Amino acid sequence: MTRLRLTALWFLFGPVLGCMWLAAVNYSNNLVYAILYLIGALSFVSAFHTWRNLAGIRIEHVRVKPAFAGEEIEVEIHLRNTGARAAYNLGFERVDRGVTQALRSRKGTSVEAGDARVVTTFLAPARRGQYRMDKLVVRSAYPFGLFWSILRVPMTVIYYVYPEPRGRGELPTMQSSGDEGRPNGSGDDFSGVRAYSPGESLRHIDWKAYARGRPLMVKQFSGGEGREIWLEARDLVRLSLEDRLSQMTLWAIQAEEGDVPYGLSVGDVNMPPALGSIHHRRVLEALATGGRETSNQ
Repeated sequence: MTRLRLTALWFLFGPVLGCMWLAAVNYSNNLVYAILYLIGALSFVSAFHTWRNLAGIRIEHVRVKPAFAGEEIEVEIHLRNTGARAAYNLGFERVDRGVTQALRSRKGTSVEAGDARVVTTFLAPARRGQYRMDKLVVRSAYPFGLFWSILRVPMTVIYYVYPEPRGRGELPTMQSSGDEGRPNGSGDDFSGVRAYSPGESLRHIDWKAYARGRPLMVKQFSGGEGREIWLEARDLVRLSLEDRLSQMTLWAIQAEEGDVPYGLSVGDVNMPPALGSIHHRRVLEALATGGRETSNQ
């Protein structure tokens, strides 16, 4: 529901109107009366136009992209204008448990009548952790800046700020996996294929078979020694909690890029070694919360 509020401009505009009214009364000046009534009428009409500016705006979807500590957080807002007129000068705010935070966007964001668009906005950098958005506030003071038209959209959006990846670059000592082998040298032999599971690494997909119209399959190898690493917080007891989480974040990124299966043990979270975008995301989310189990895991 769209609501109207007075802007801070009224702290200046109101006294000026009061002074004009006193001057018109004291000096019986018809010209001042005419100007005063004209400004008052325009102010009254602007309230309607300000309300109508947001009347047709609908929020279809909000996506918050994960970020690392110290980085700006990108928020994509999918808007649709169902009204018969364009909406101008839109601003956005995030509300989390009653705390409001402005979203930075290009000044003068507008949506044409009947059009849909994606507006990219940014939140200020934050510390690592799990965050949520309880409401998205859309506001505009178009056309005169005398009134705020405010649209509050309830929602539940959970997003993460990952620890800053930093520390020493050498990965922990690899261990023998004891499972089916992975390509780790020239001595590995191809042993067949199996069905692809979403989130697995794309490096060992049988792309030639896929190009011939077959389902996605993953190549398997034997004859070589599978290797994996474990990222364990207890191995970094000399570091502070934040340095520990930052170091494991760096290792997780390096292991994923190097196609080395990696597991995680931190706090209440224990994940077996694996690879792929889903595993990588879950590991980073666990590190963002300091090893606290979350509803998304």
